[in-house]
Amino acid sequence: MPVIEENVQFSTTPDFELGLEHCSRQTDYYLAKPVEAPKGLVVYIPGFGGDAGDYRHVFCRKVVEQYGLAAMTVDYHCFYSRPEMEGSVIYEAEDVALIEKLFLQCQLPFSGDSVEEGIKILNDHLAKNNLQVNITGTMKPGKNEYQNGGVMQALDIINAVGHVLQNQDIPSDNIILVGSSYGGYIANLAAKFAPKTFRAVFDNSSWAIPHFGYIVGREYGVPEFKEKLHSNVTLNLFIRSAWTLKKDLPYTFDGKRFHIRSFTEAQIEQYAAYRPETYFYFIHAVDDKVASTDDKIQMATQMIGNGIGVQMEVIEPDDVDGQYVKTIAHGMGLSMLTFFAKAYEHIQAHQVSSENDFMEQSKVSYDSSECRYEFDFSNLPVTAKVIEVMR
Repeated sequence: MPVIEENVQFSTTPDFELGLEHCSRQTDYYLAKPVEAPKGLVVYIPGFGGDAGDYRHVFCRKVVEQYGLAAMTVDYHCFYSRPEMEGSVIYEAEDVALIEKLFLQCQLPFSGDSVEEGIKILNDHLAKNNLQVNITGTMKPGKNEYQNGGVMQALDIINAVGHVLQNQDIPSDNIILVGSSYGGYIANLAAKFAPKTFRAVFDNSSWAIPHFGYIVGREYGVPEFKEKLHSNVTLNLFIRSAWTLKKDLPYTFDGKRFHIRSFTEAQIEQYAAYRPETYFYFIHAVDDKVASTDDKIQMATQMIGNGIGVQMEVIEPDDVDGQYVKTIAHGMGLSMLTFFAKAYEHIQAHQVSSENDFMEQSKVSYDSSECRYEFDFSNLPVTAKVIEVMR
């Protein structure tokens, strides 16, 4: 089947949590569609693994060819957060101090015309002595962005969908979100903020609560990821973030910031009150060391208890077949195309209303620890704000 491809820039919601409501923001999406009228829209939301490269475009084209659906992938906020994805490493004062300390421990004079050169000199010494060390740094995402922890990312997905529906002839009752790991988490948040927009969410190995390594990793002592910088030096990287654990600041990551990004019982109850028709298909390894399996099971159980359609598959070691399930680790090495095919079978009889949040100009709100988050679908991009609520 011939595939039409477009790259589109669109306006999206600014960072209202940090008081930047008046700072306009734009990003891009890639759209693939069939020559004939599409049967619906699939939104592929990659996490930060190998599926974040060219694979996301391959996925979209394959979905068009195999299912006659349009498919898109969005450059959501802070997407470019890997060295191979336009991110760059910067060294804070405490990172340089750690490197200097390692030079002292090795009885080397601190040298090099740059931090990078100094690390190379250090590595040469370590290699000669068969020693390994860990250093730290900050990953500065491309586009000079920072980690928001899910809210802006979910709104980018919602606004991209709204833009496509506004400009393309695509059925509004067949919009499916597909995500793995952090991408699955963003998909669930998007469904939470836009409870009448999505037919289904297909989620491989996401979180039920925010991943602190993404948001306040340096203060929390949890690097977001590691890479072997040289043969004997491992670099622990923290994602550049606007948030802090320090109290009583405008950018303190406190309870209200946590709850809006979570699928706690109280948040699920508020979501269920909108009578969402979205069907959720979860797959998760039995002992996921990255995204808690117990938290995810609890999330699924509470959603089912509130009348939300959920199917969750927990993968055991005996389920590893080397083809579909390749490992029992986080993400299970699943082919996302195969995952989509299996999940898509489960929703063939599941129909939803064609009236979505954009058509109804919904006003969606969540009470969250002494404040209310409000999302207004009257215009594109969606307007969002935080209102302090006195208890």
